[in-house]
Amino acid sequence: MTTTRQPGTGGAVPRPDAGGPRGLVALYRRLSGLVAAPSADAQAVAAVMAGELGVLAAVVGPHREVLDAAALGLGAAEVAARVLADAHDGAWSRALEVAAGAARALRVPGAGTRVQVVAPVLLGREVPAFLLAEEDTAARDRPDALAGDDVLLLVAEHAATVVGVLAGRDRVLAAATGQVRGDLVSGLLLDRARDADQAAQWAEHVGFDAGVAHRVVVVSPDDDDAYGAGPASLLGEAEEHLVAAAPGALTVVRDTETVAVVPEPADPVAVGAACARRLARGRVPDPDARWPVTVAVGGPVGAAQEIARSYDQARRTLQAARRLGRAGRVLRFDDLGVHRLLLQIPDPEAARAFAREVLGRLATDRSERTTELLRTLARYFLEDGSPQRVARALNVHPNTVGYRLRRAEEQSGLRLDNHRDRLAAQVALEILGEMET
Repeated sequence: MTTTRQPGTGGAVPRPDAGGPRGLVALYRRLSGLVAAPSADAQAVAAVMAGELGVLAAVVGPHREVLDAAALGLGAAEVAARVLADAHDGAWSRALEVAAGAARALRVPGAGTRVQVVAPVLLGREVPAFLLAEEDTAARDRPDALAGDDVLLLVAEHAATVVGVLAGRDRVLAAATGQVRGDLVSGLLLDRARDADQAAQWAEHVGFDAGVAHRVVVVSPDDDDAYGAGPASLLGEAEEHLVAAAPGALTVVRDTETVAVVPEPADPVAVGAACARRLARGRVPDPDARWPVTVAVGGPVGAAQEIARSYDQARRTLQAARRLGRAGRVLRFDDLGVHRLLLQIPDPEAARAFAREVLGRLATDRSERTTELLRTLARYFLEDGSPQRVARALNVHPNTVGYRLRRAEEQSGLRLDNHRDRLAAQVALEILGEMET
């Protein structure tokens, strides 16, 4: 029985010393056994290599960053510093590129009697990392069964395979966890919980803070070709931006939209707008004028079973934004006003026909003078019927406002001193989107 020091400690632990190839097989089995250990990671692989072979072992990322490292008698930071010192060597970088291209381990001569082995960590066709092992052949101290010159190359290649399996396992677990989380968030949005208690359990599992008000934010692309749930799609990017803007948000990609349940302290409107602005970069010529997505924000909710209500409100708000010609902007359910009722009309054309009937030539004649009358009428209602405030808002004389209002009555047949006509006119203007400030 031979003993060796555990990496990073001064103690000694037993190590089997079997003759012939059995020593290498035993080491292979020990490395492979890490796959079945729930808490095992790349650091554990590096520690086994360092402890069994007395080498420096590290897992290096694609940008030459040290992810994990181990060596006898050295802390992880010291090992990382030694690896990074070599990272500036052009030959070292080329070795990584060659190893990745060849998909196999390479031995790289170092200074003096030092030898490095570089093995690519393969995850499908991807090379997310490299396993690096280094030793001084003049100071090599191993059991006879592990003393061959090819041992380090063979062990490094097997260790890199184990790191790849662990990375794949972590990806699968993360994907499964994300799927479960997404299913629970979708269940809350669609009110699929059996009762309030089950909704509360689902919400607690995904991290919903019942002590804080939340709003549902829906981000929906305005171009059908942009739909898709892949990581490179607009919807996938939207989810990343929403989480970046509000780390406490619950997010899910659903069909043609990305949905987030955002806590009020994070300002859901600002979160949705920040997401849209980031998506606009490089996609639209003027991000300040229009975004490639429409953002709709539902009303506030405080309990898990109310999330579905805010989601429904956000979906109706999204519909209203597109009816009102406000696609590519952000709109809150709280701002809809009478449009909450207008959305109940199944046929948008029926609503527009009502508006044209009420406003007459004001709605059908698109000449500049008639459009001016229509806008003056809308401003008249926005200013609560005050000609003086209308005049200030439009930068004209109050007499001009009076003249335009009389002309608007003549062209529409409305009487602004009649409360029914005033109500009908305001609703018609809302339908046409003329009441937007």
